[in-house]
Amino acid sequence: MARTLLPLALAASLIGAASAAVVFEQAPADGNDAFLSISAAQSADGFVLSTTTSVTGLTWWGSYLEDPGDPATPLRKDDFTVRFFADDGSGAPKALPTETILQQPARSSTLLVDKERAPVYRFDLDLALAPVTLAAGRNYLSVVNQFDVLDSRAEWYWLLSDTTGQNFYRVVDRDPWSRALNPPKGNLAFQVSGNPGTAIPVPGSLLLVLSGLAGLNLVGLRGRGELAASPVEG
Repeated sequence: MARTLLPLALAASLIGAASAAVVFEQAPADGNDAFLSISAAQSADGFVLSTTTSVTGLTWWGSYLEDPGDPATPLRKDDFTVRFFADDGSGAPKALPTETILQQPARSSTLLVDKERAPVYRFDLDLALAPVTLAAGRNYLSVVNQFDVLDSRAEWYWLLSDTTGQNFYRVVDRDPWSRALNPPKGNLAFQVSGNPGTAIPVPGSLLLVLSGLAGLNLVGLRGRGELAASPVEG
């Protein structure tokens, strides 16, 4: 048993040295606008990876129409759906996702507020046990809180990182993603963590030795501050 575990432990120490790190970030901006992202009004934003990456964690920031941290407000249960999309060739997400994640994030309070002074929450999704592999180049992330399906007053807003970038919107699943030319604009606030596929190169000869020792076979109305506006790409 000890002879088998030793090479496995050595391999794990070599490969595991590429610990998860932030590979993309659009930091949240205090007091910024936030865009609606529920089942009937979905938002997405693009990001670029320099190499094939195993995504092990996601973080995003957002606010609510009715603050779940307020004792006077009935606590609604979040129902997030996270999706990744490939590029459709025109600089927009394809209509159908490459990956869909139903696992729910951990929600925590922050000191941030949105444009309407509503409290902003941080959402952390740990994917270490079920990482998602994304190709190098442009990918797209959509975070939708579908708790509005059972409550028409349930609204969740994805905080913006800036006021100059672009993002995408659509009304419902399978619709094509759209962008508009009119303000307000902005990149959505989120963070992608993971292990780039080329972080720790392991010599093939070493892998053969380790595998031999171990007996392995290696083969709409979007902005918080807008009373009326055309749907826009922030």
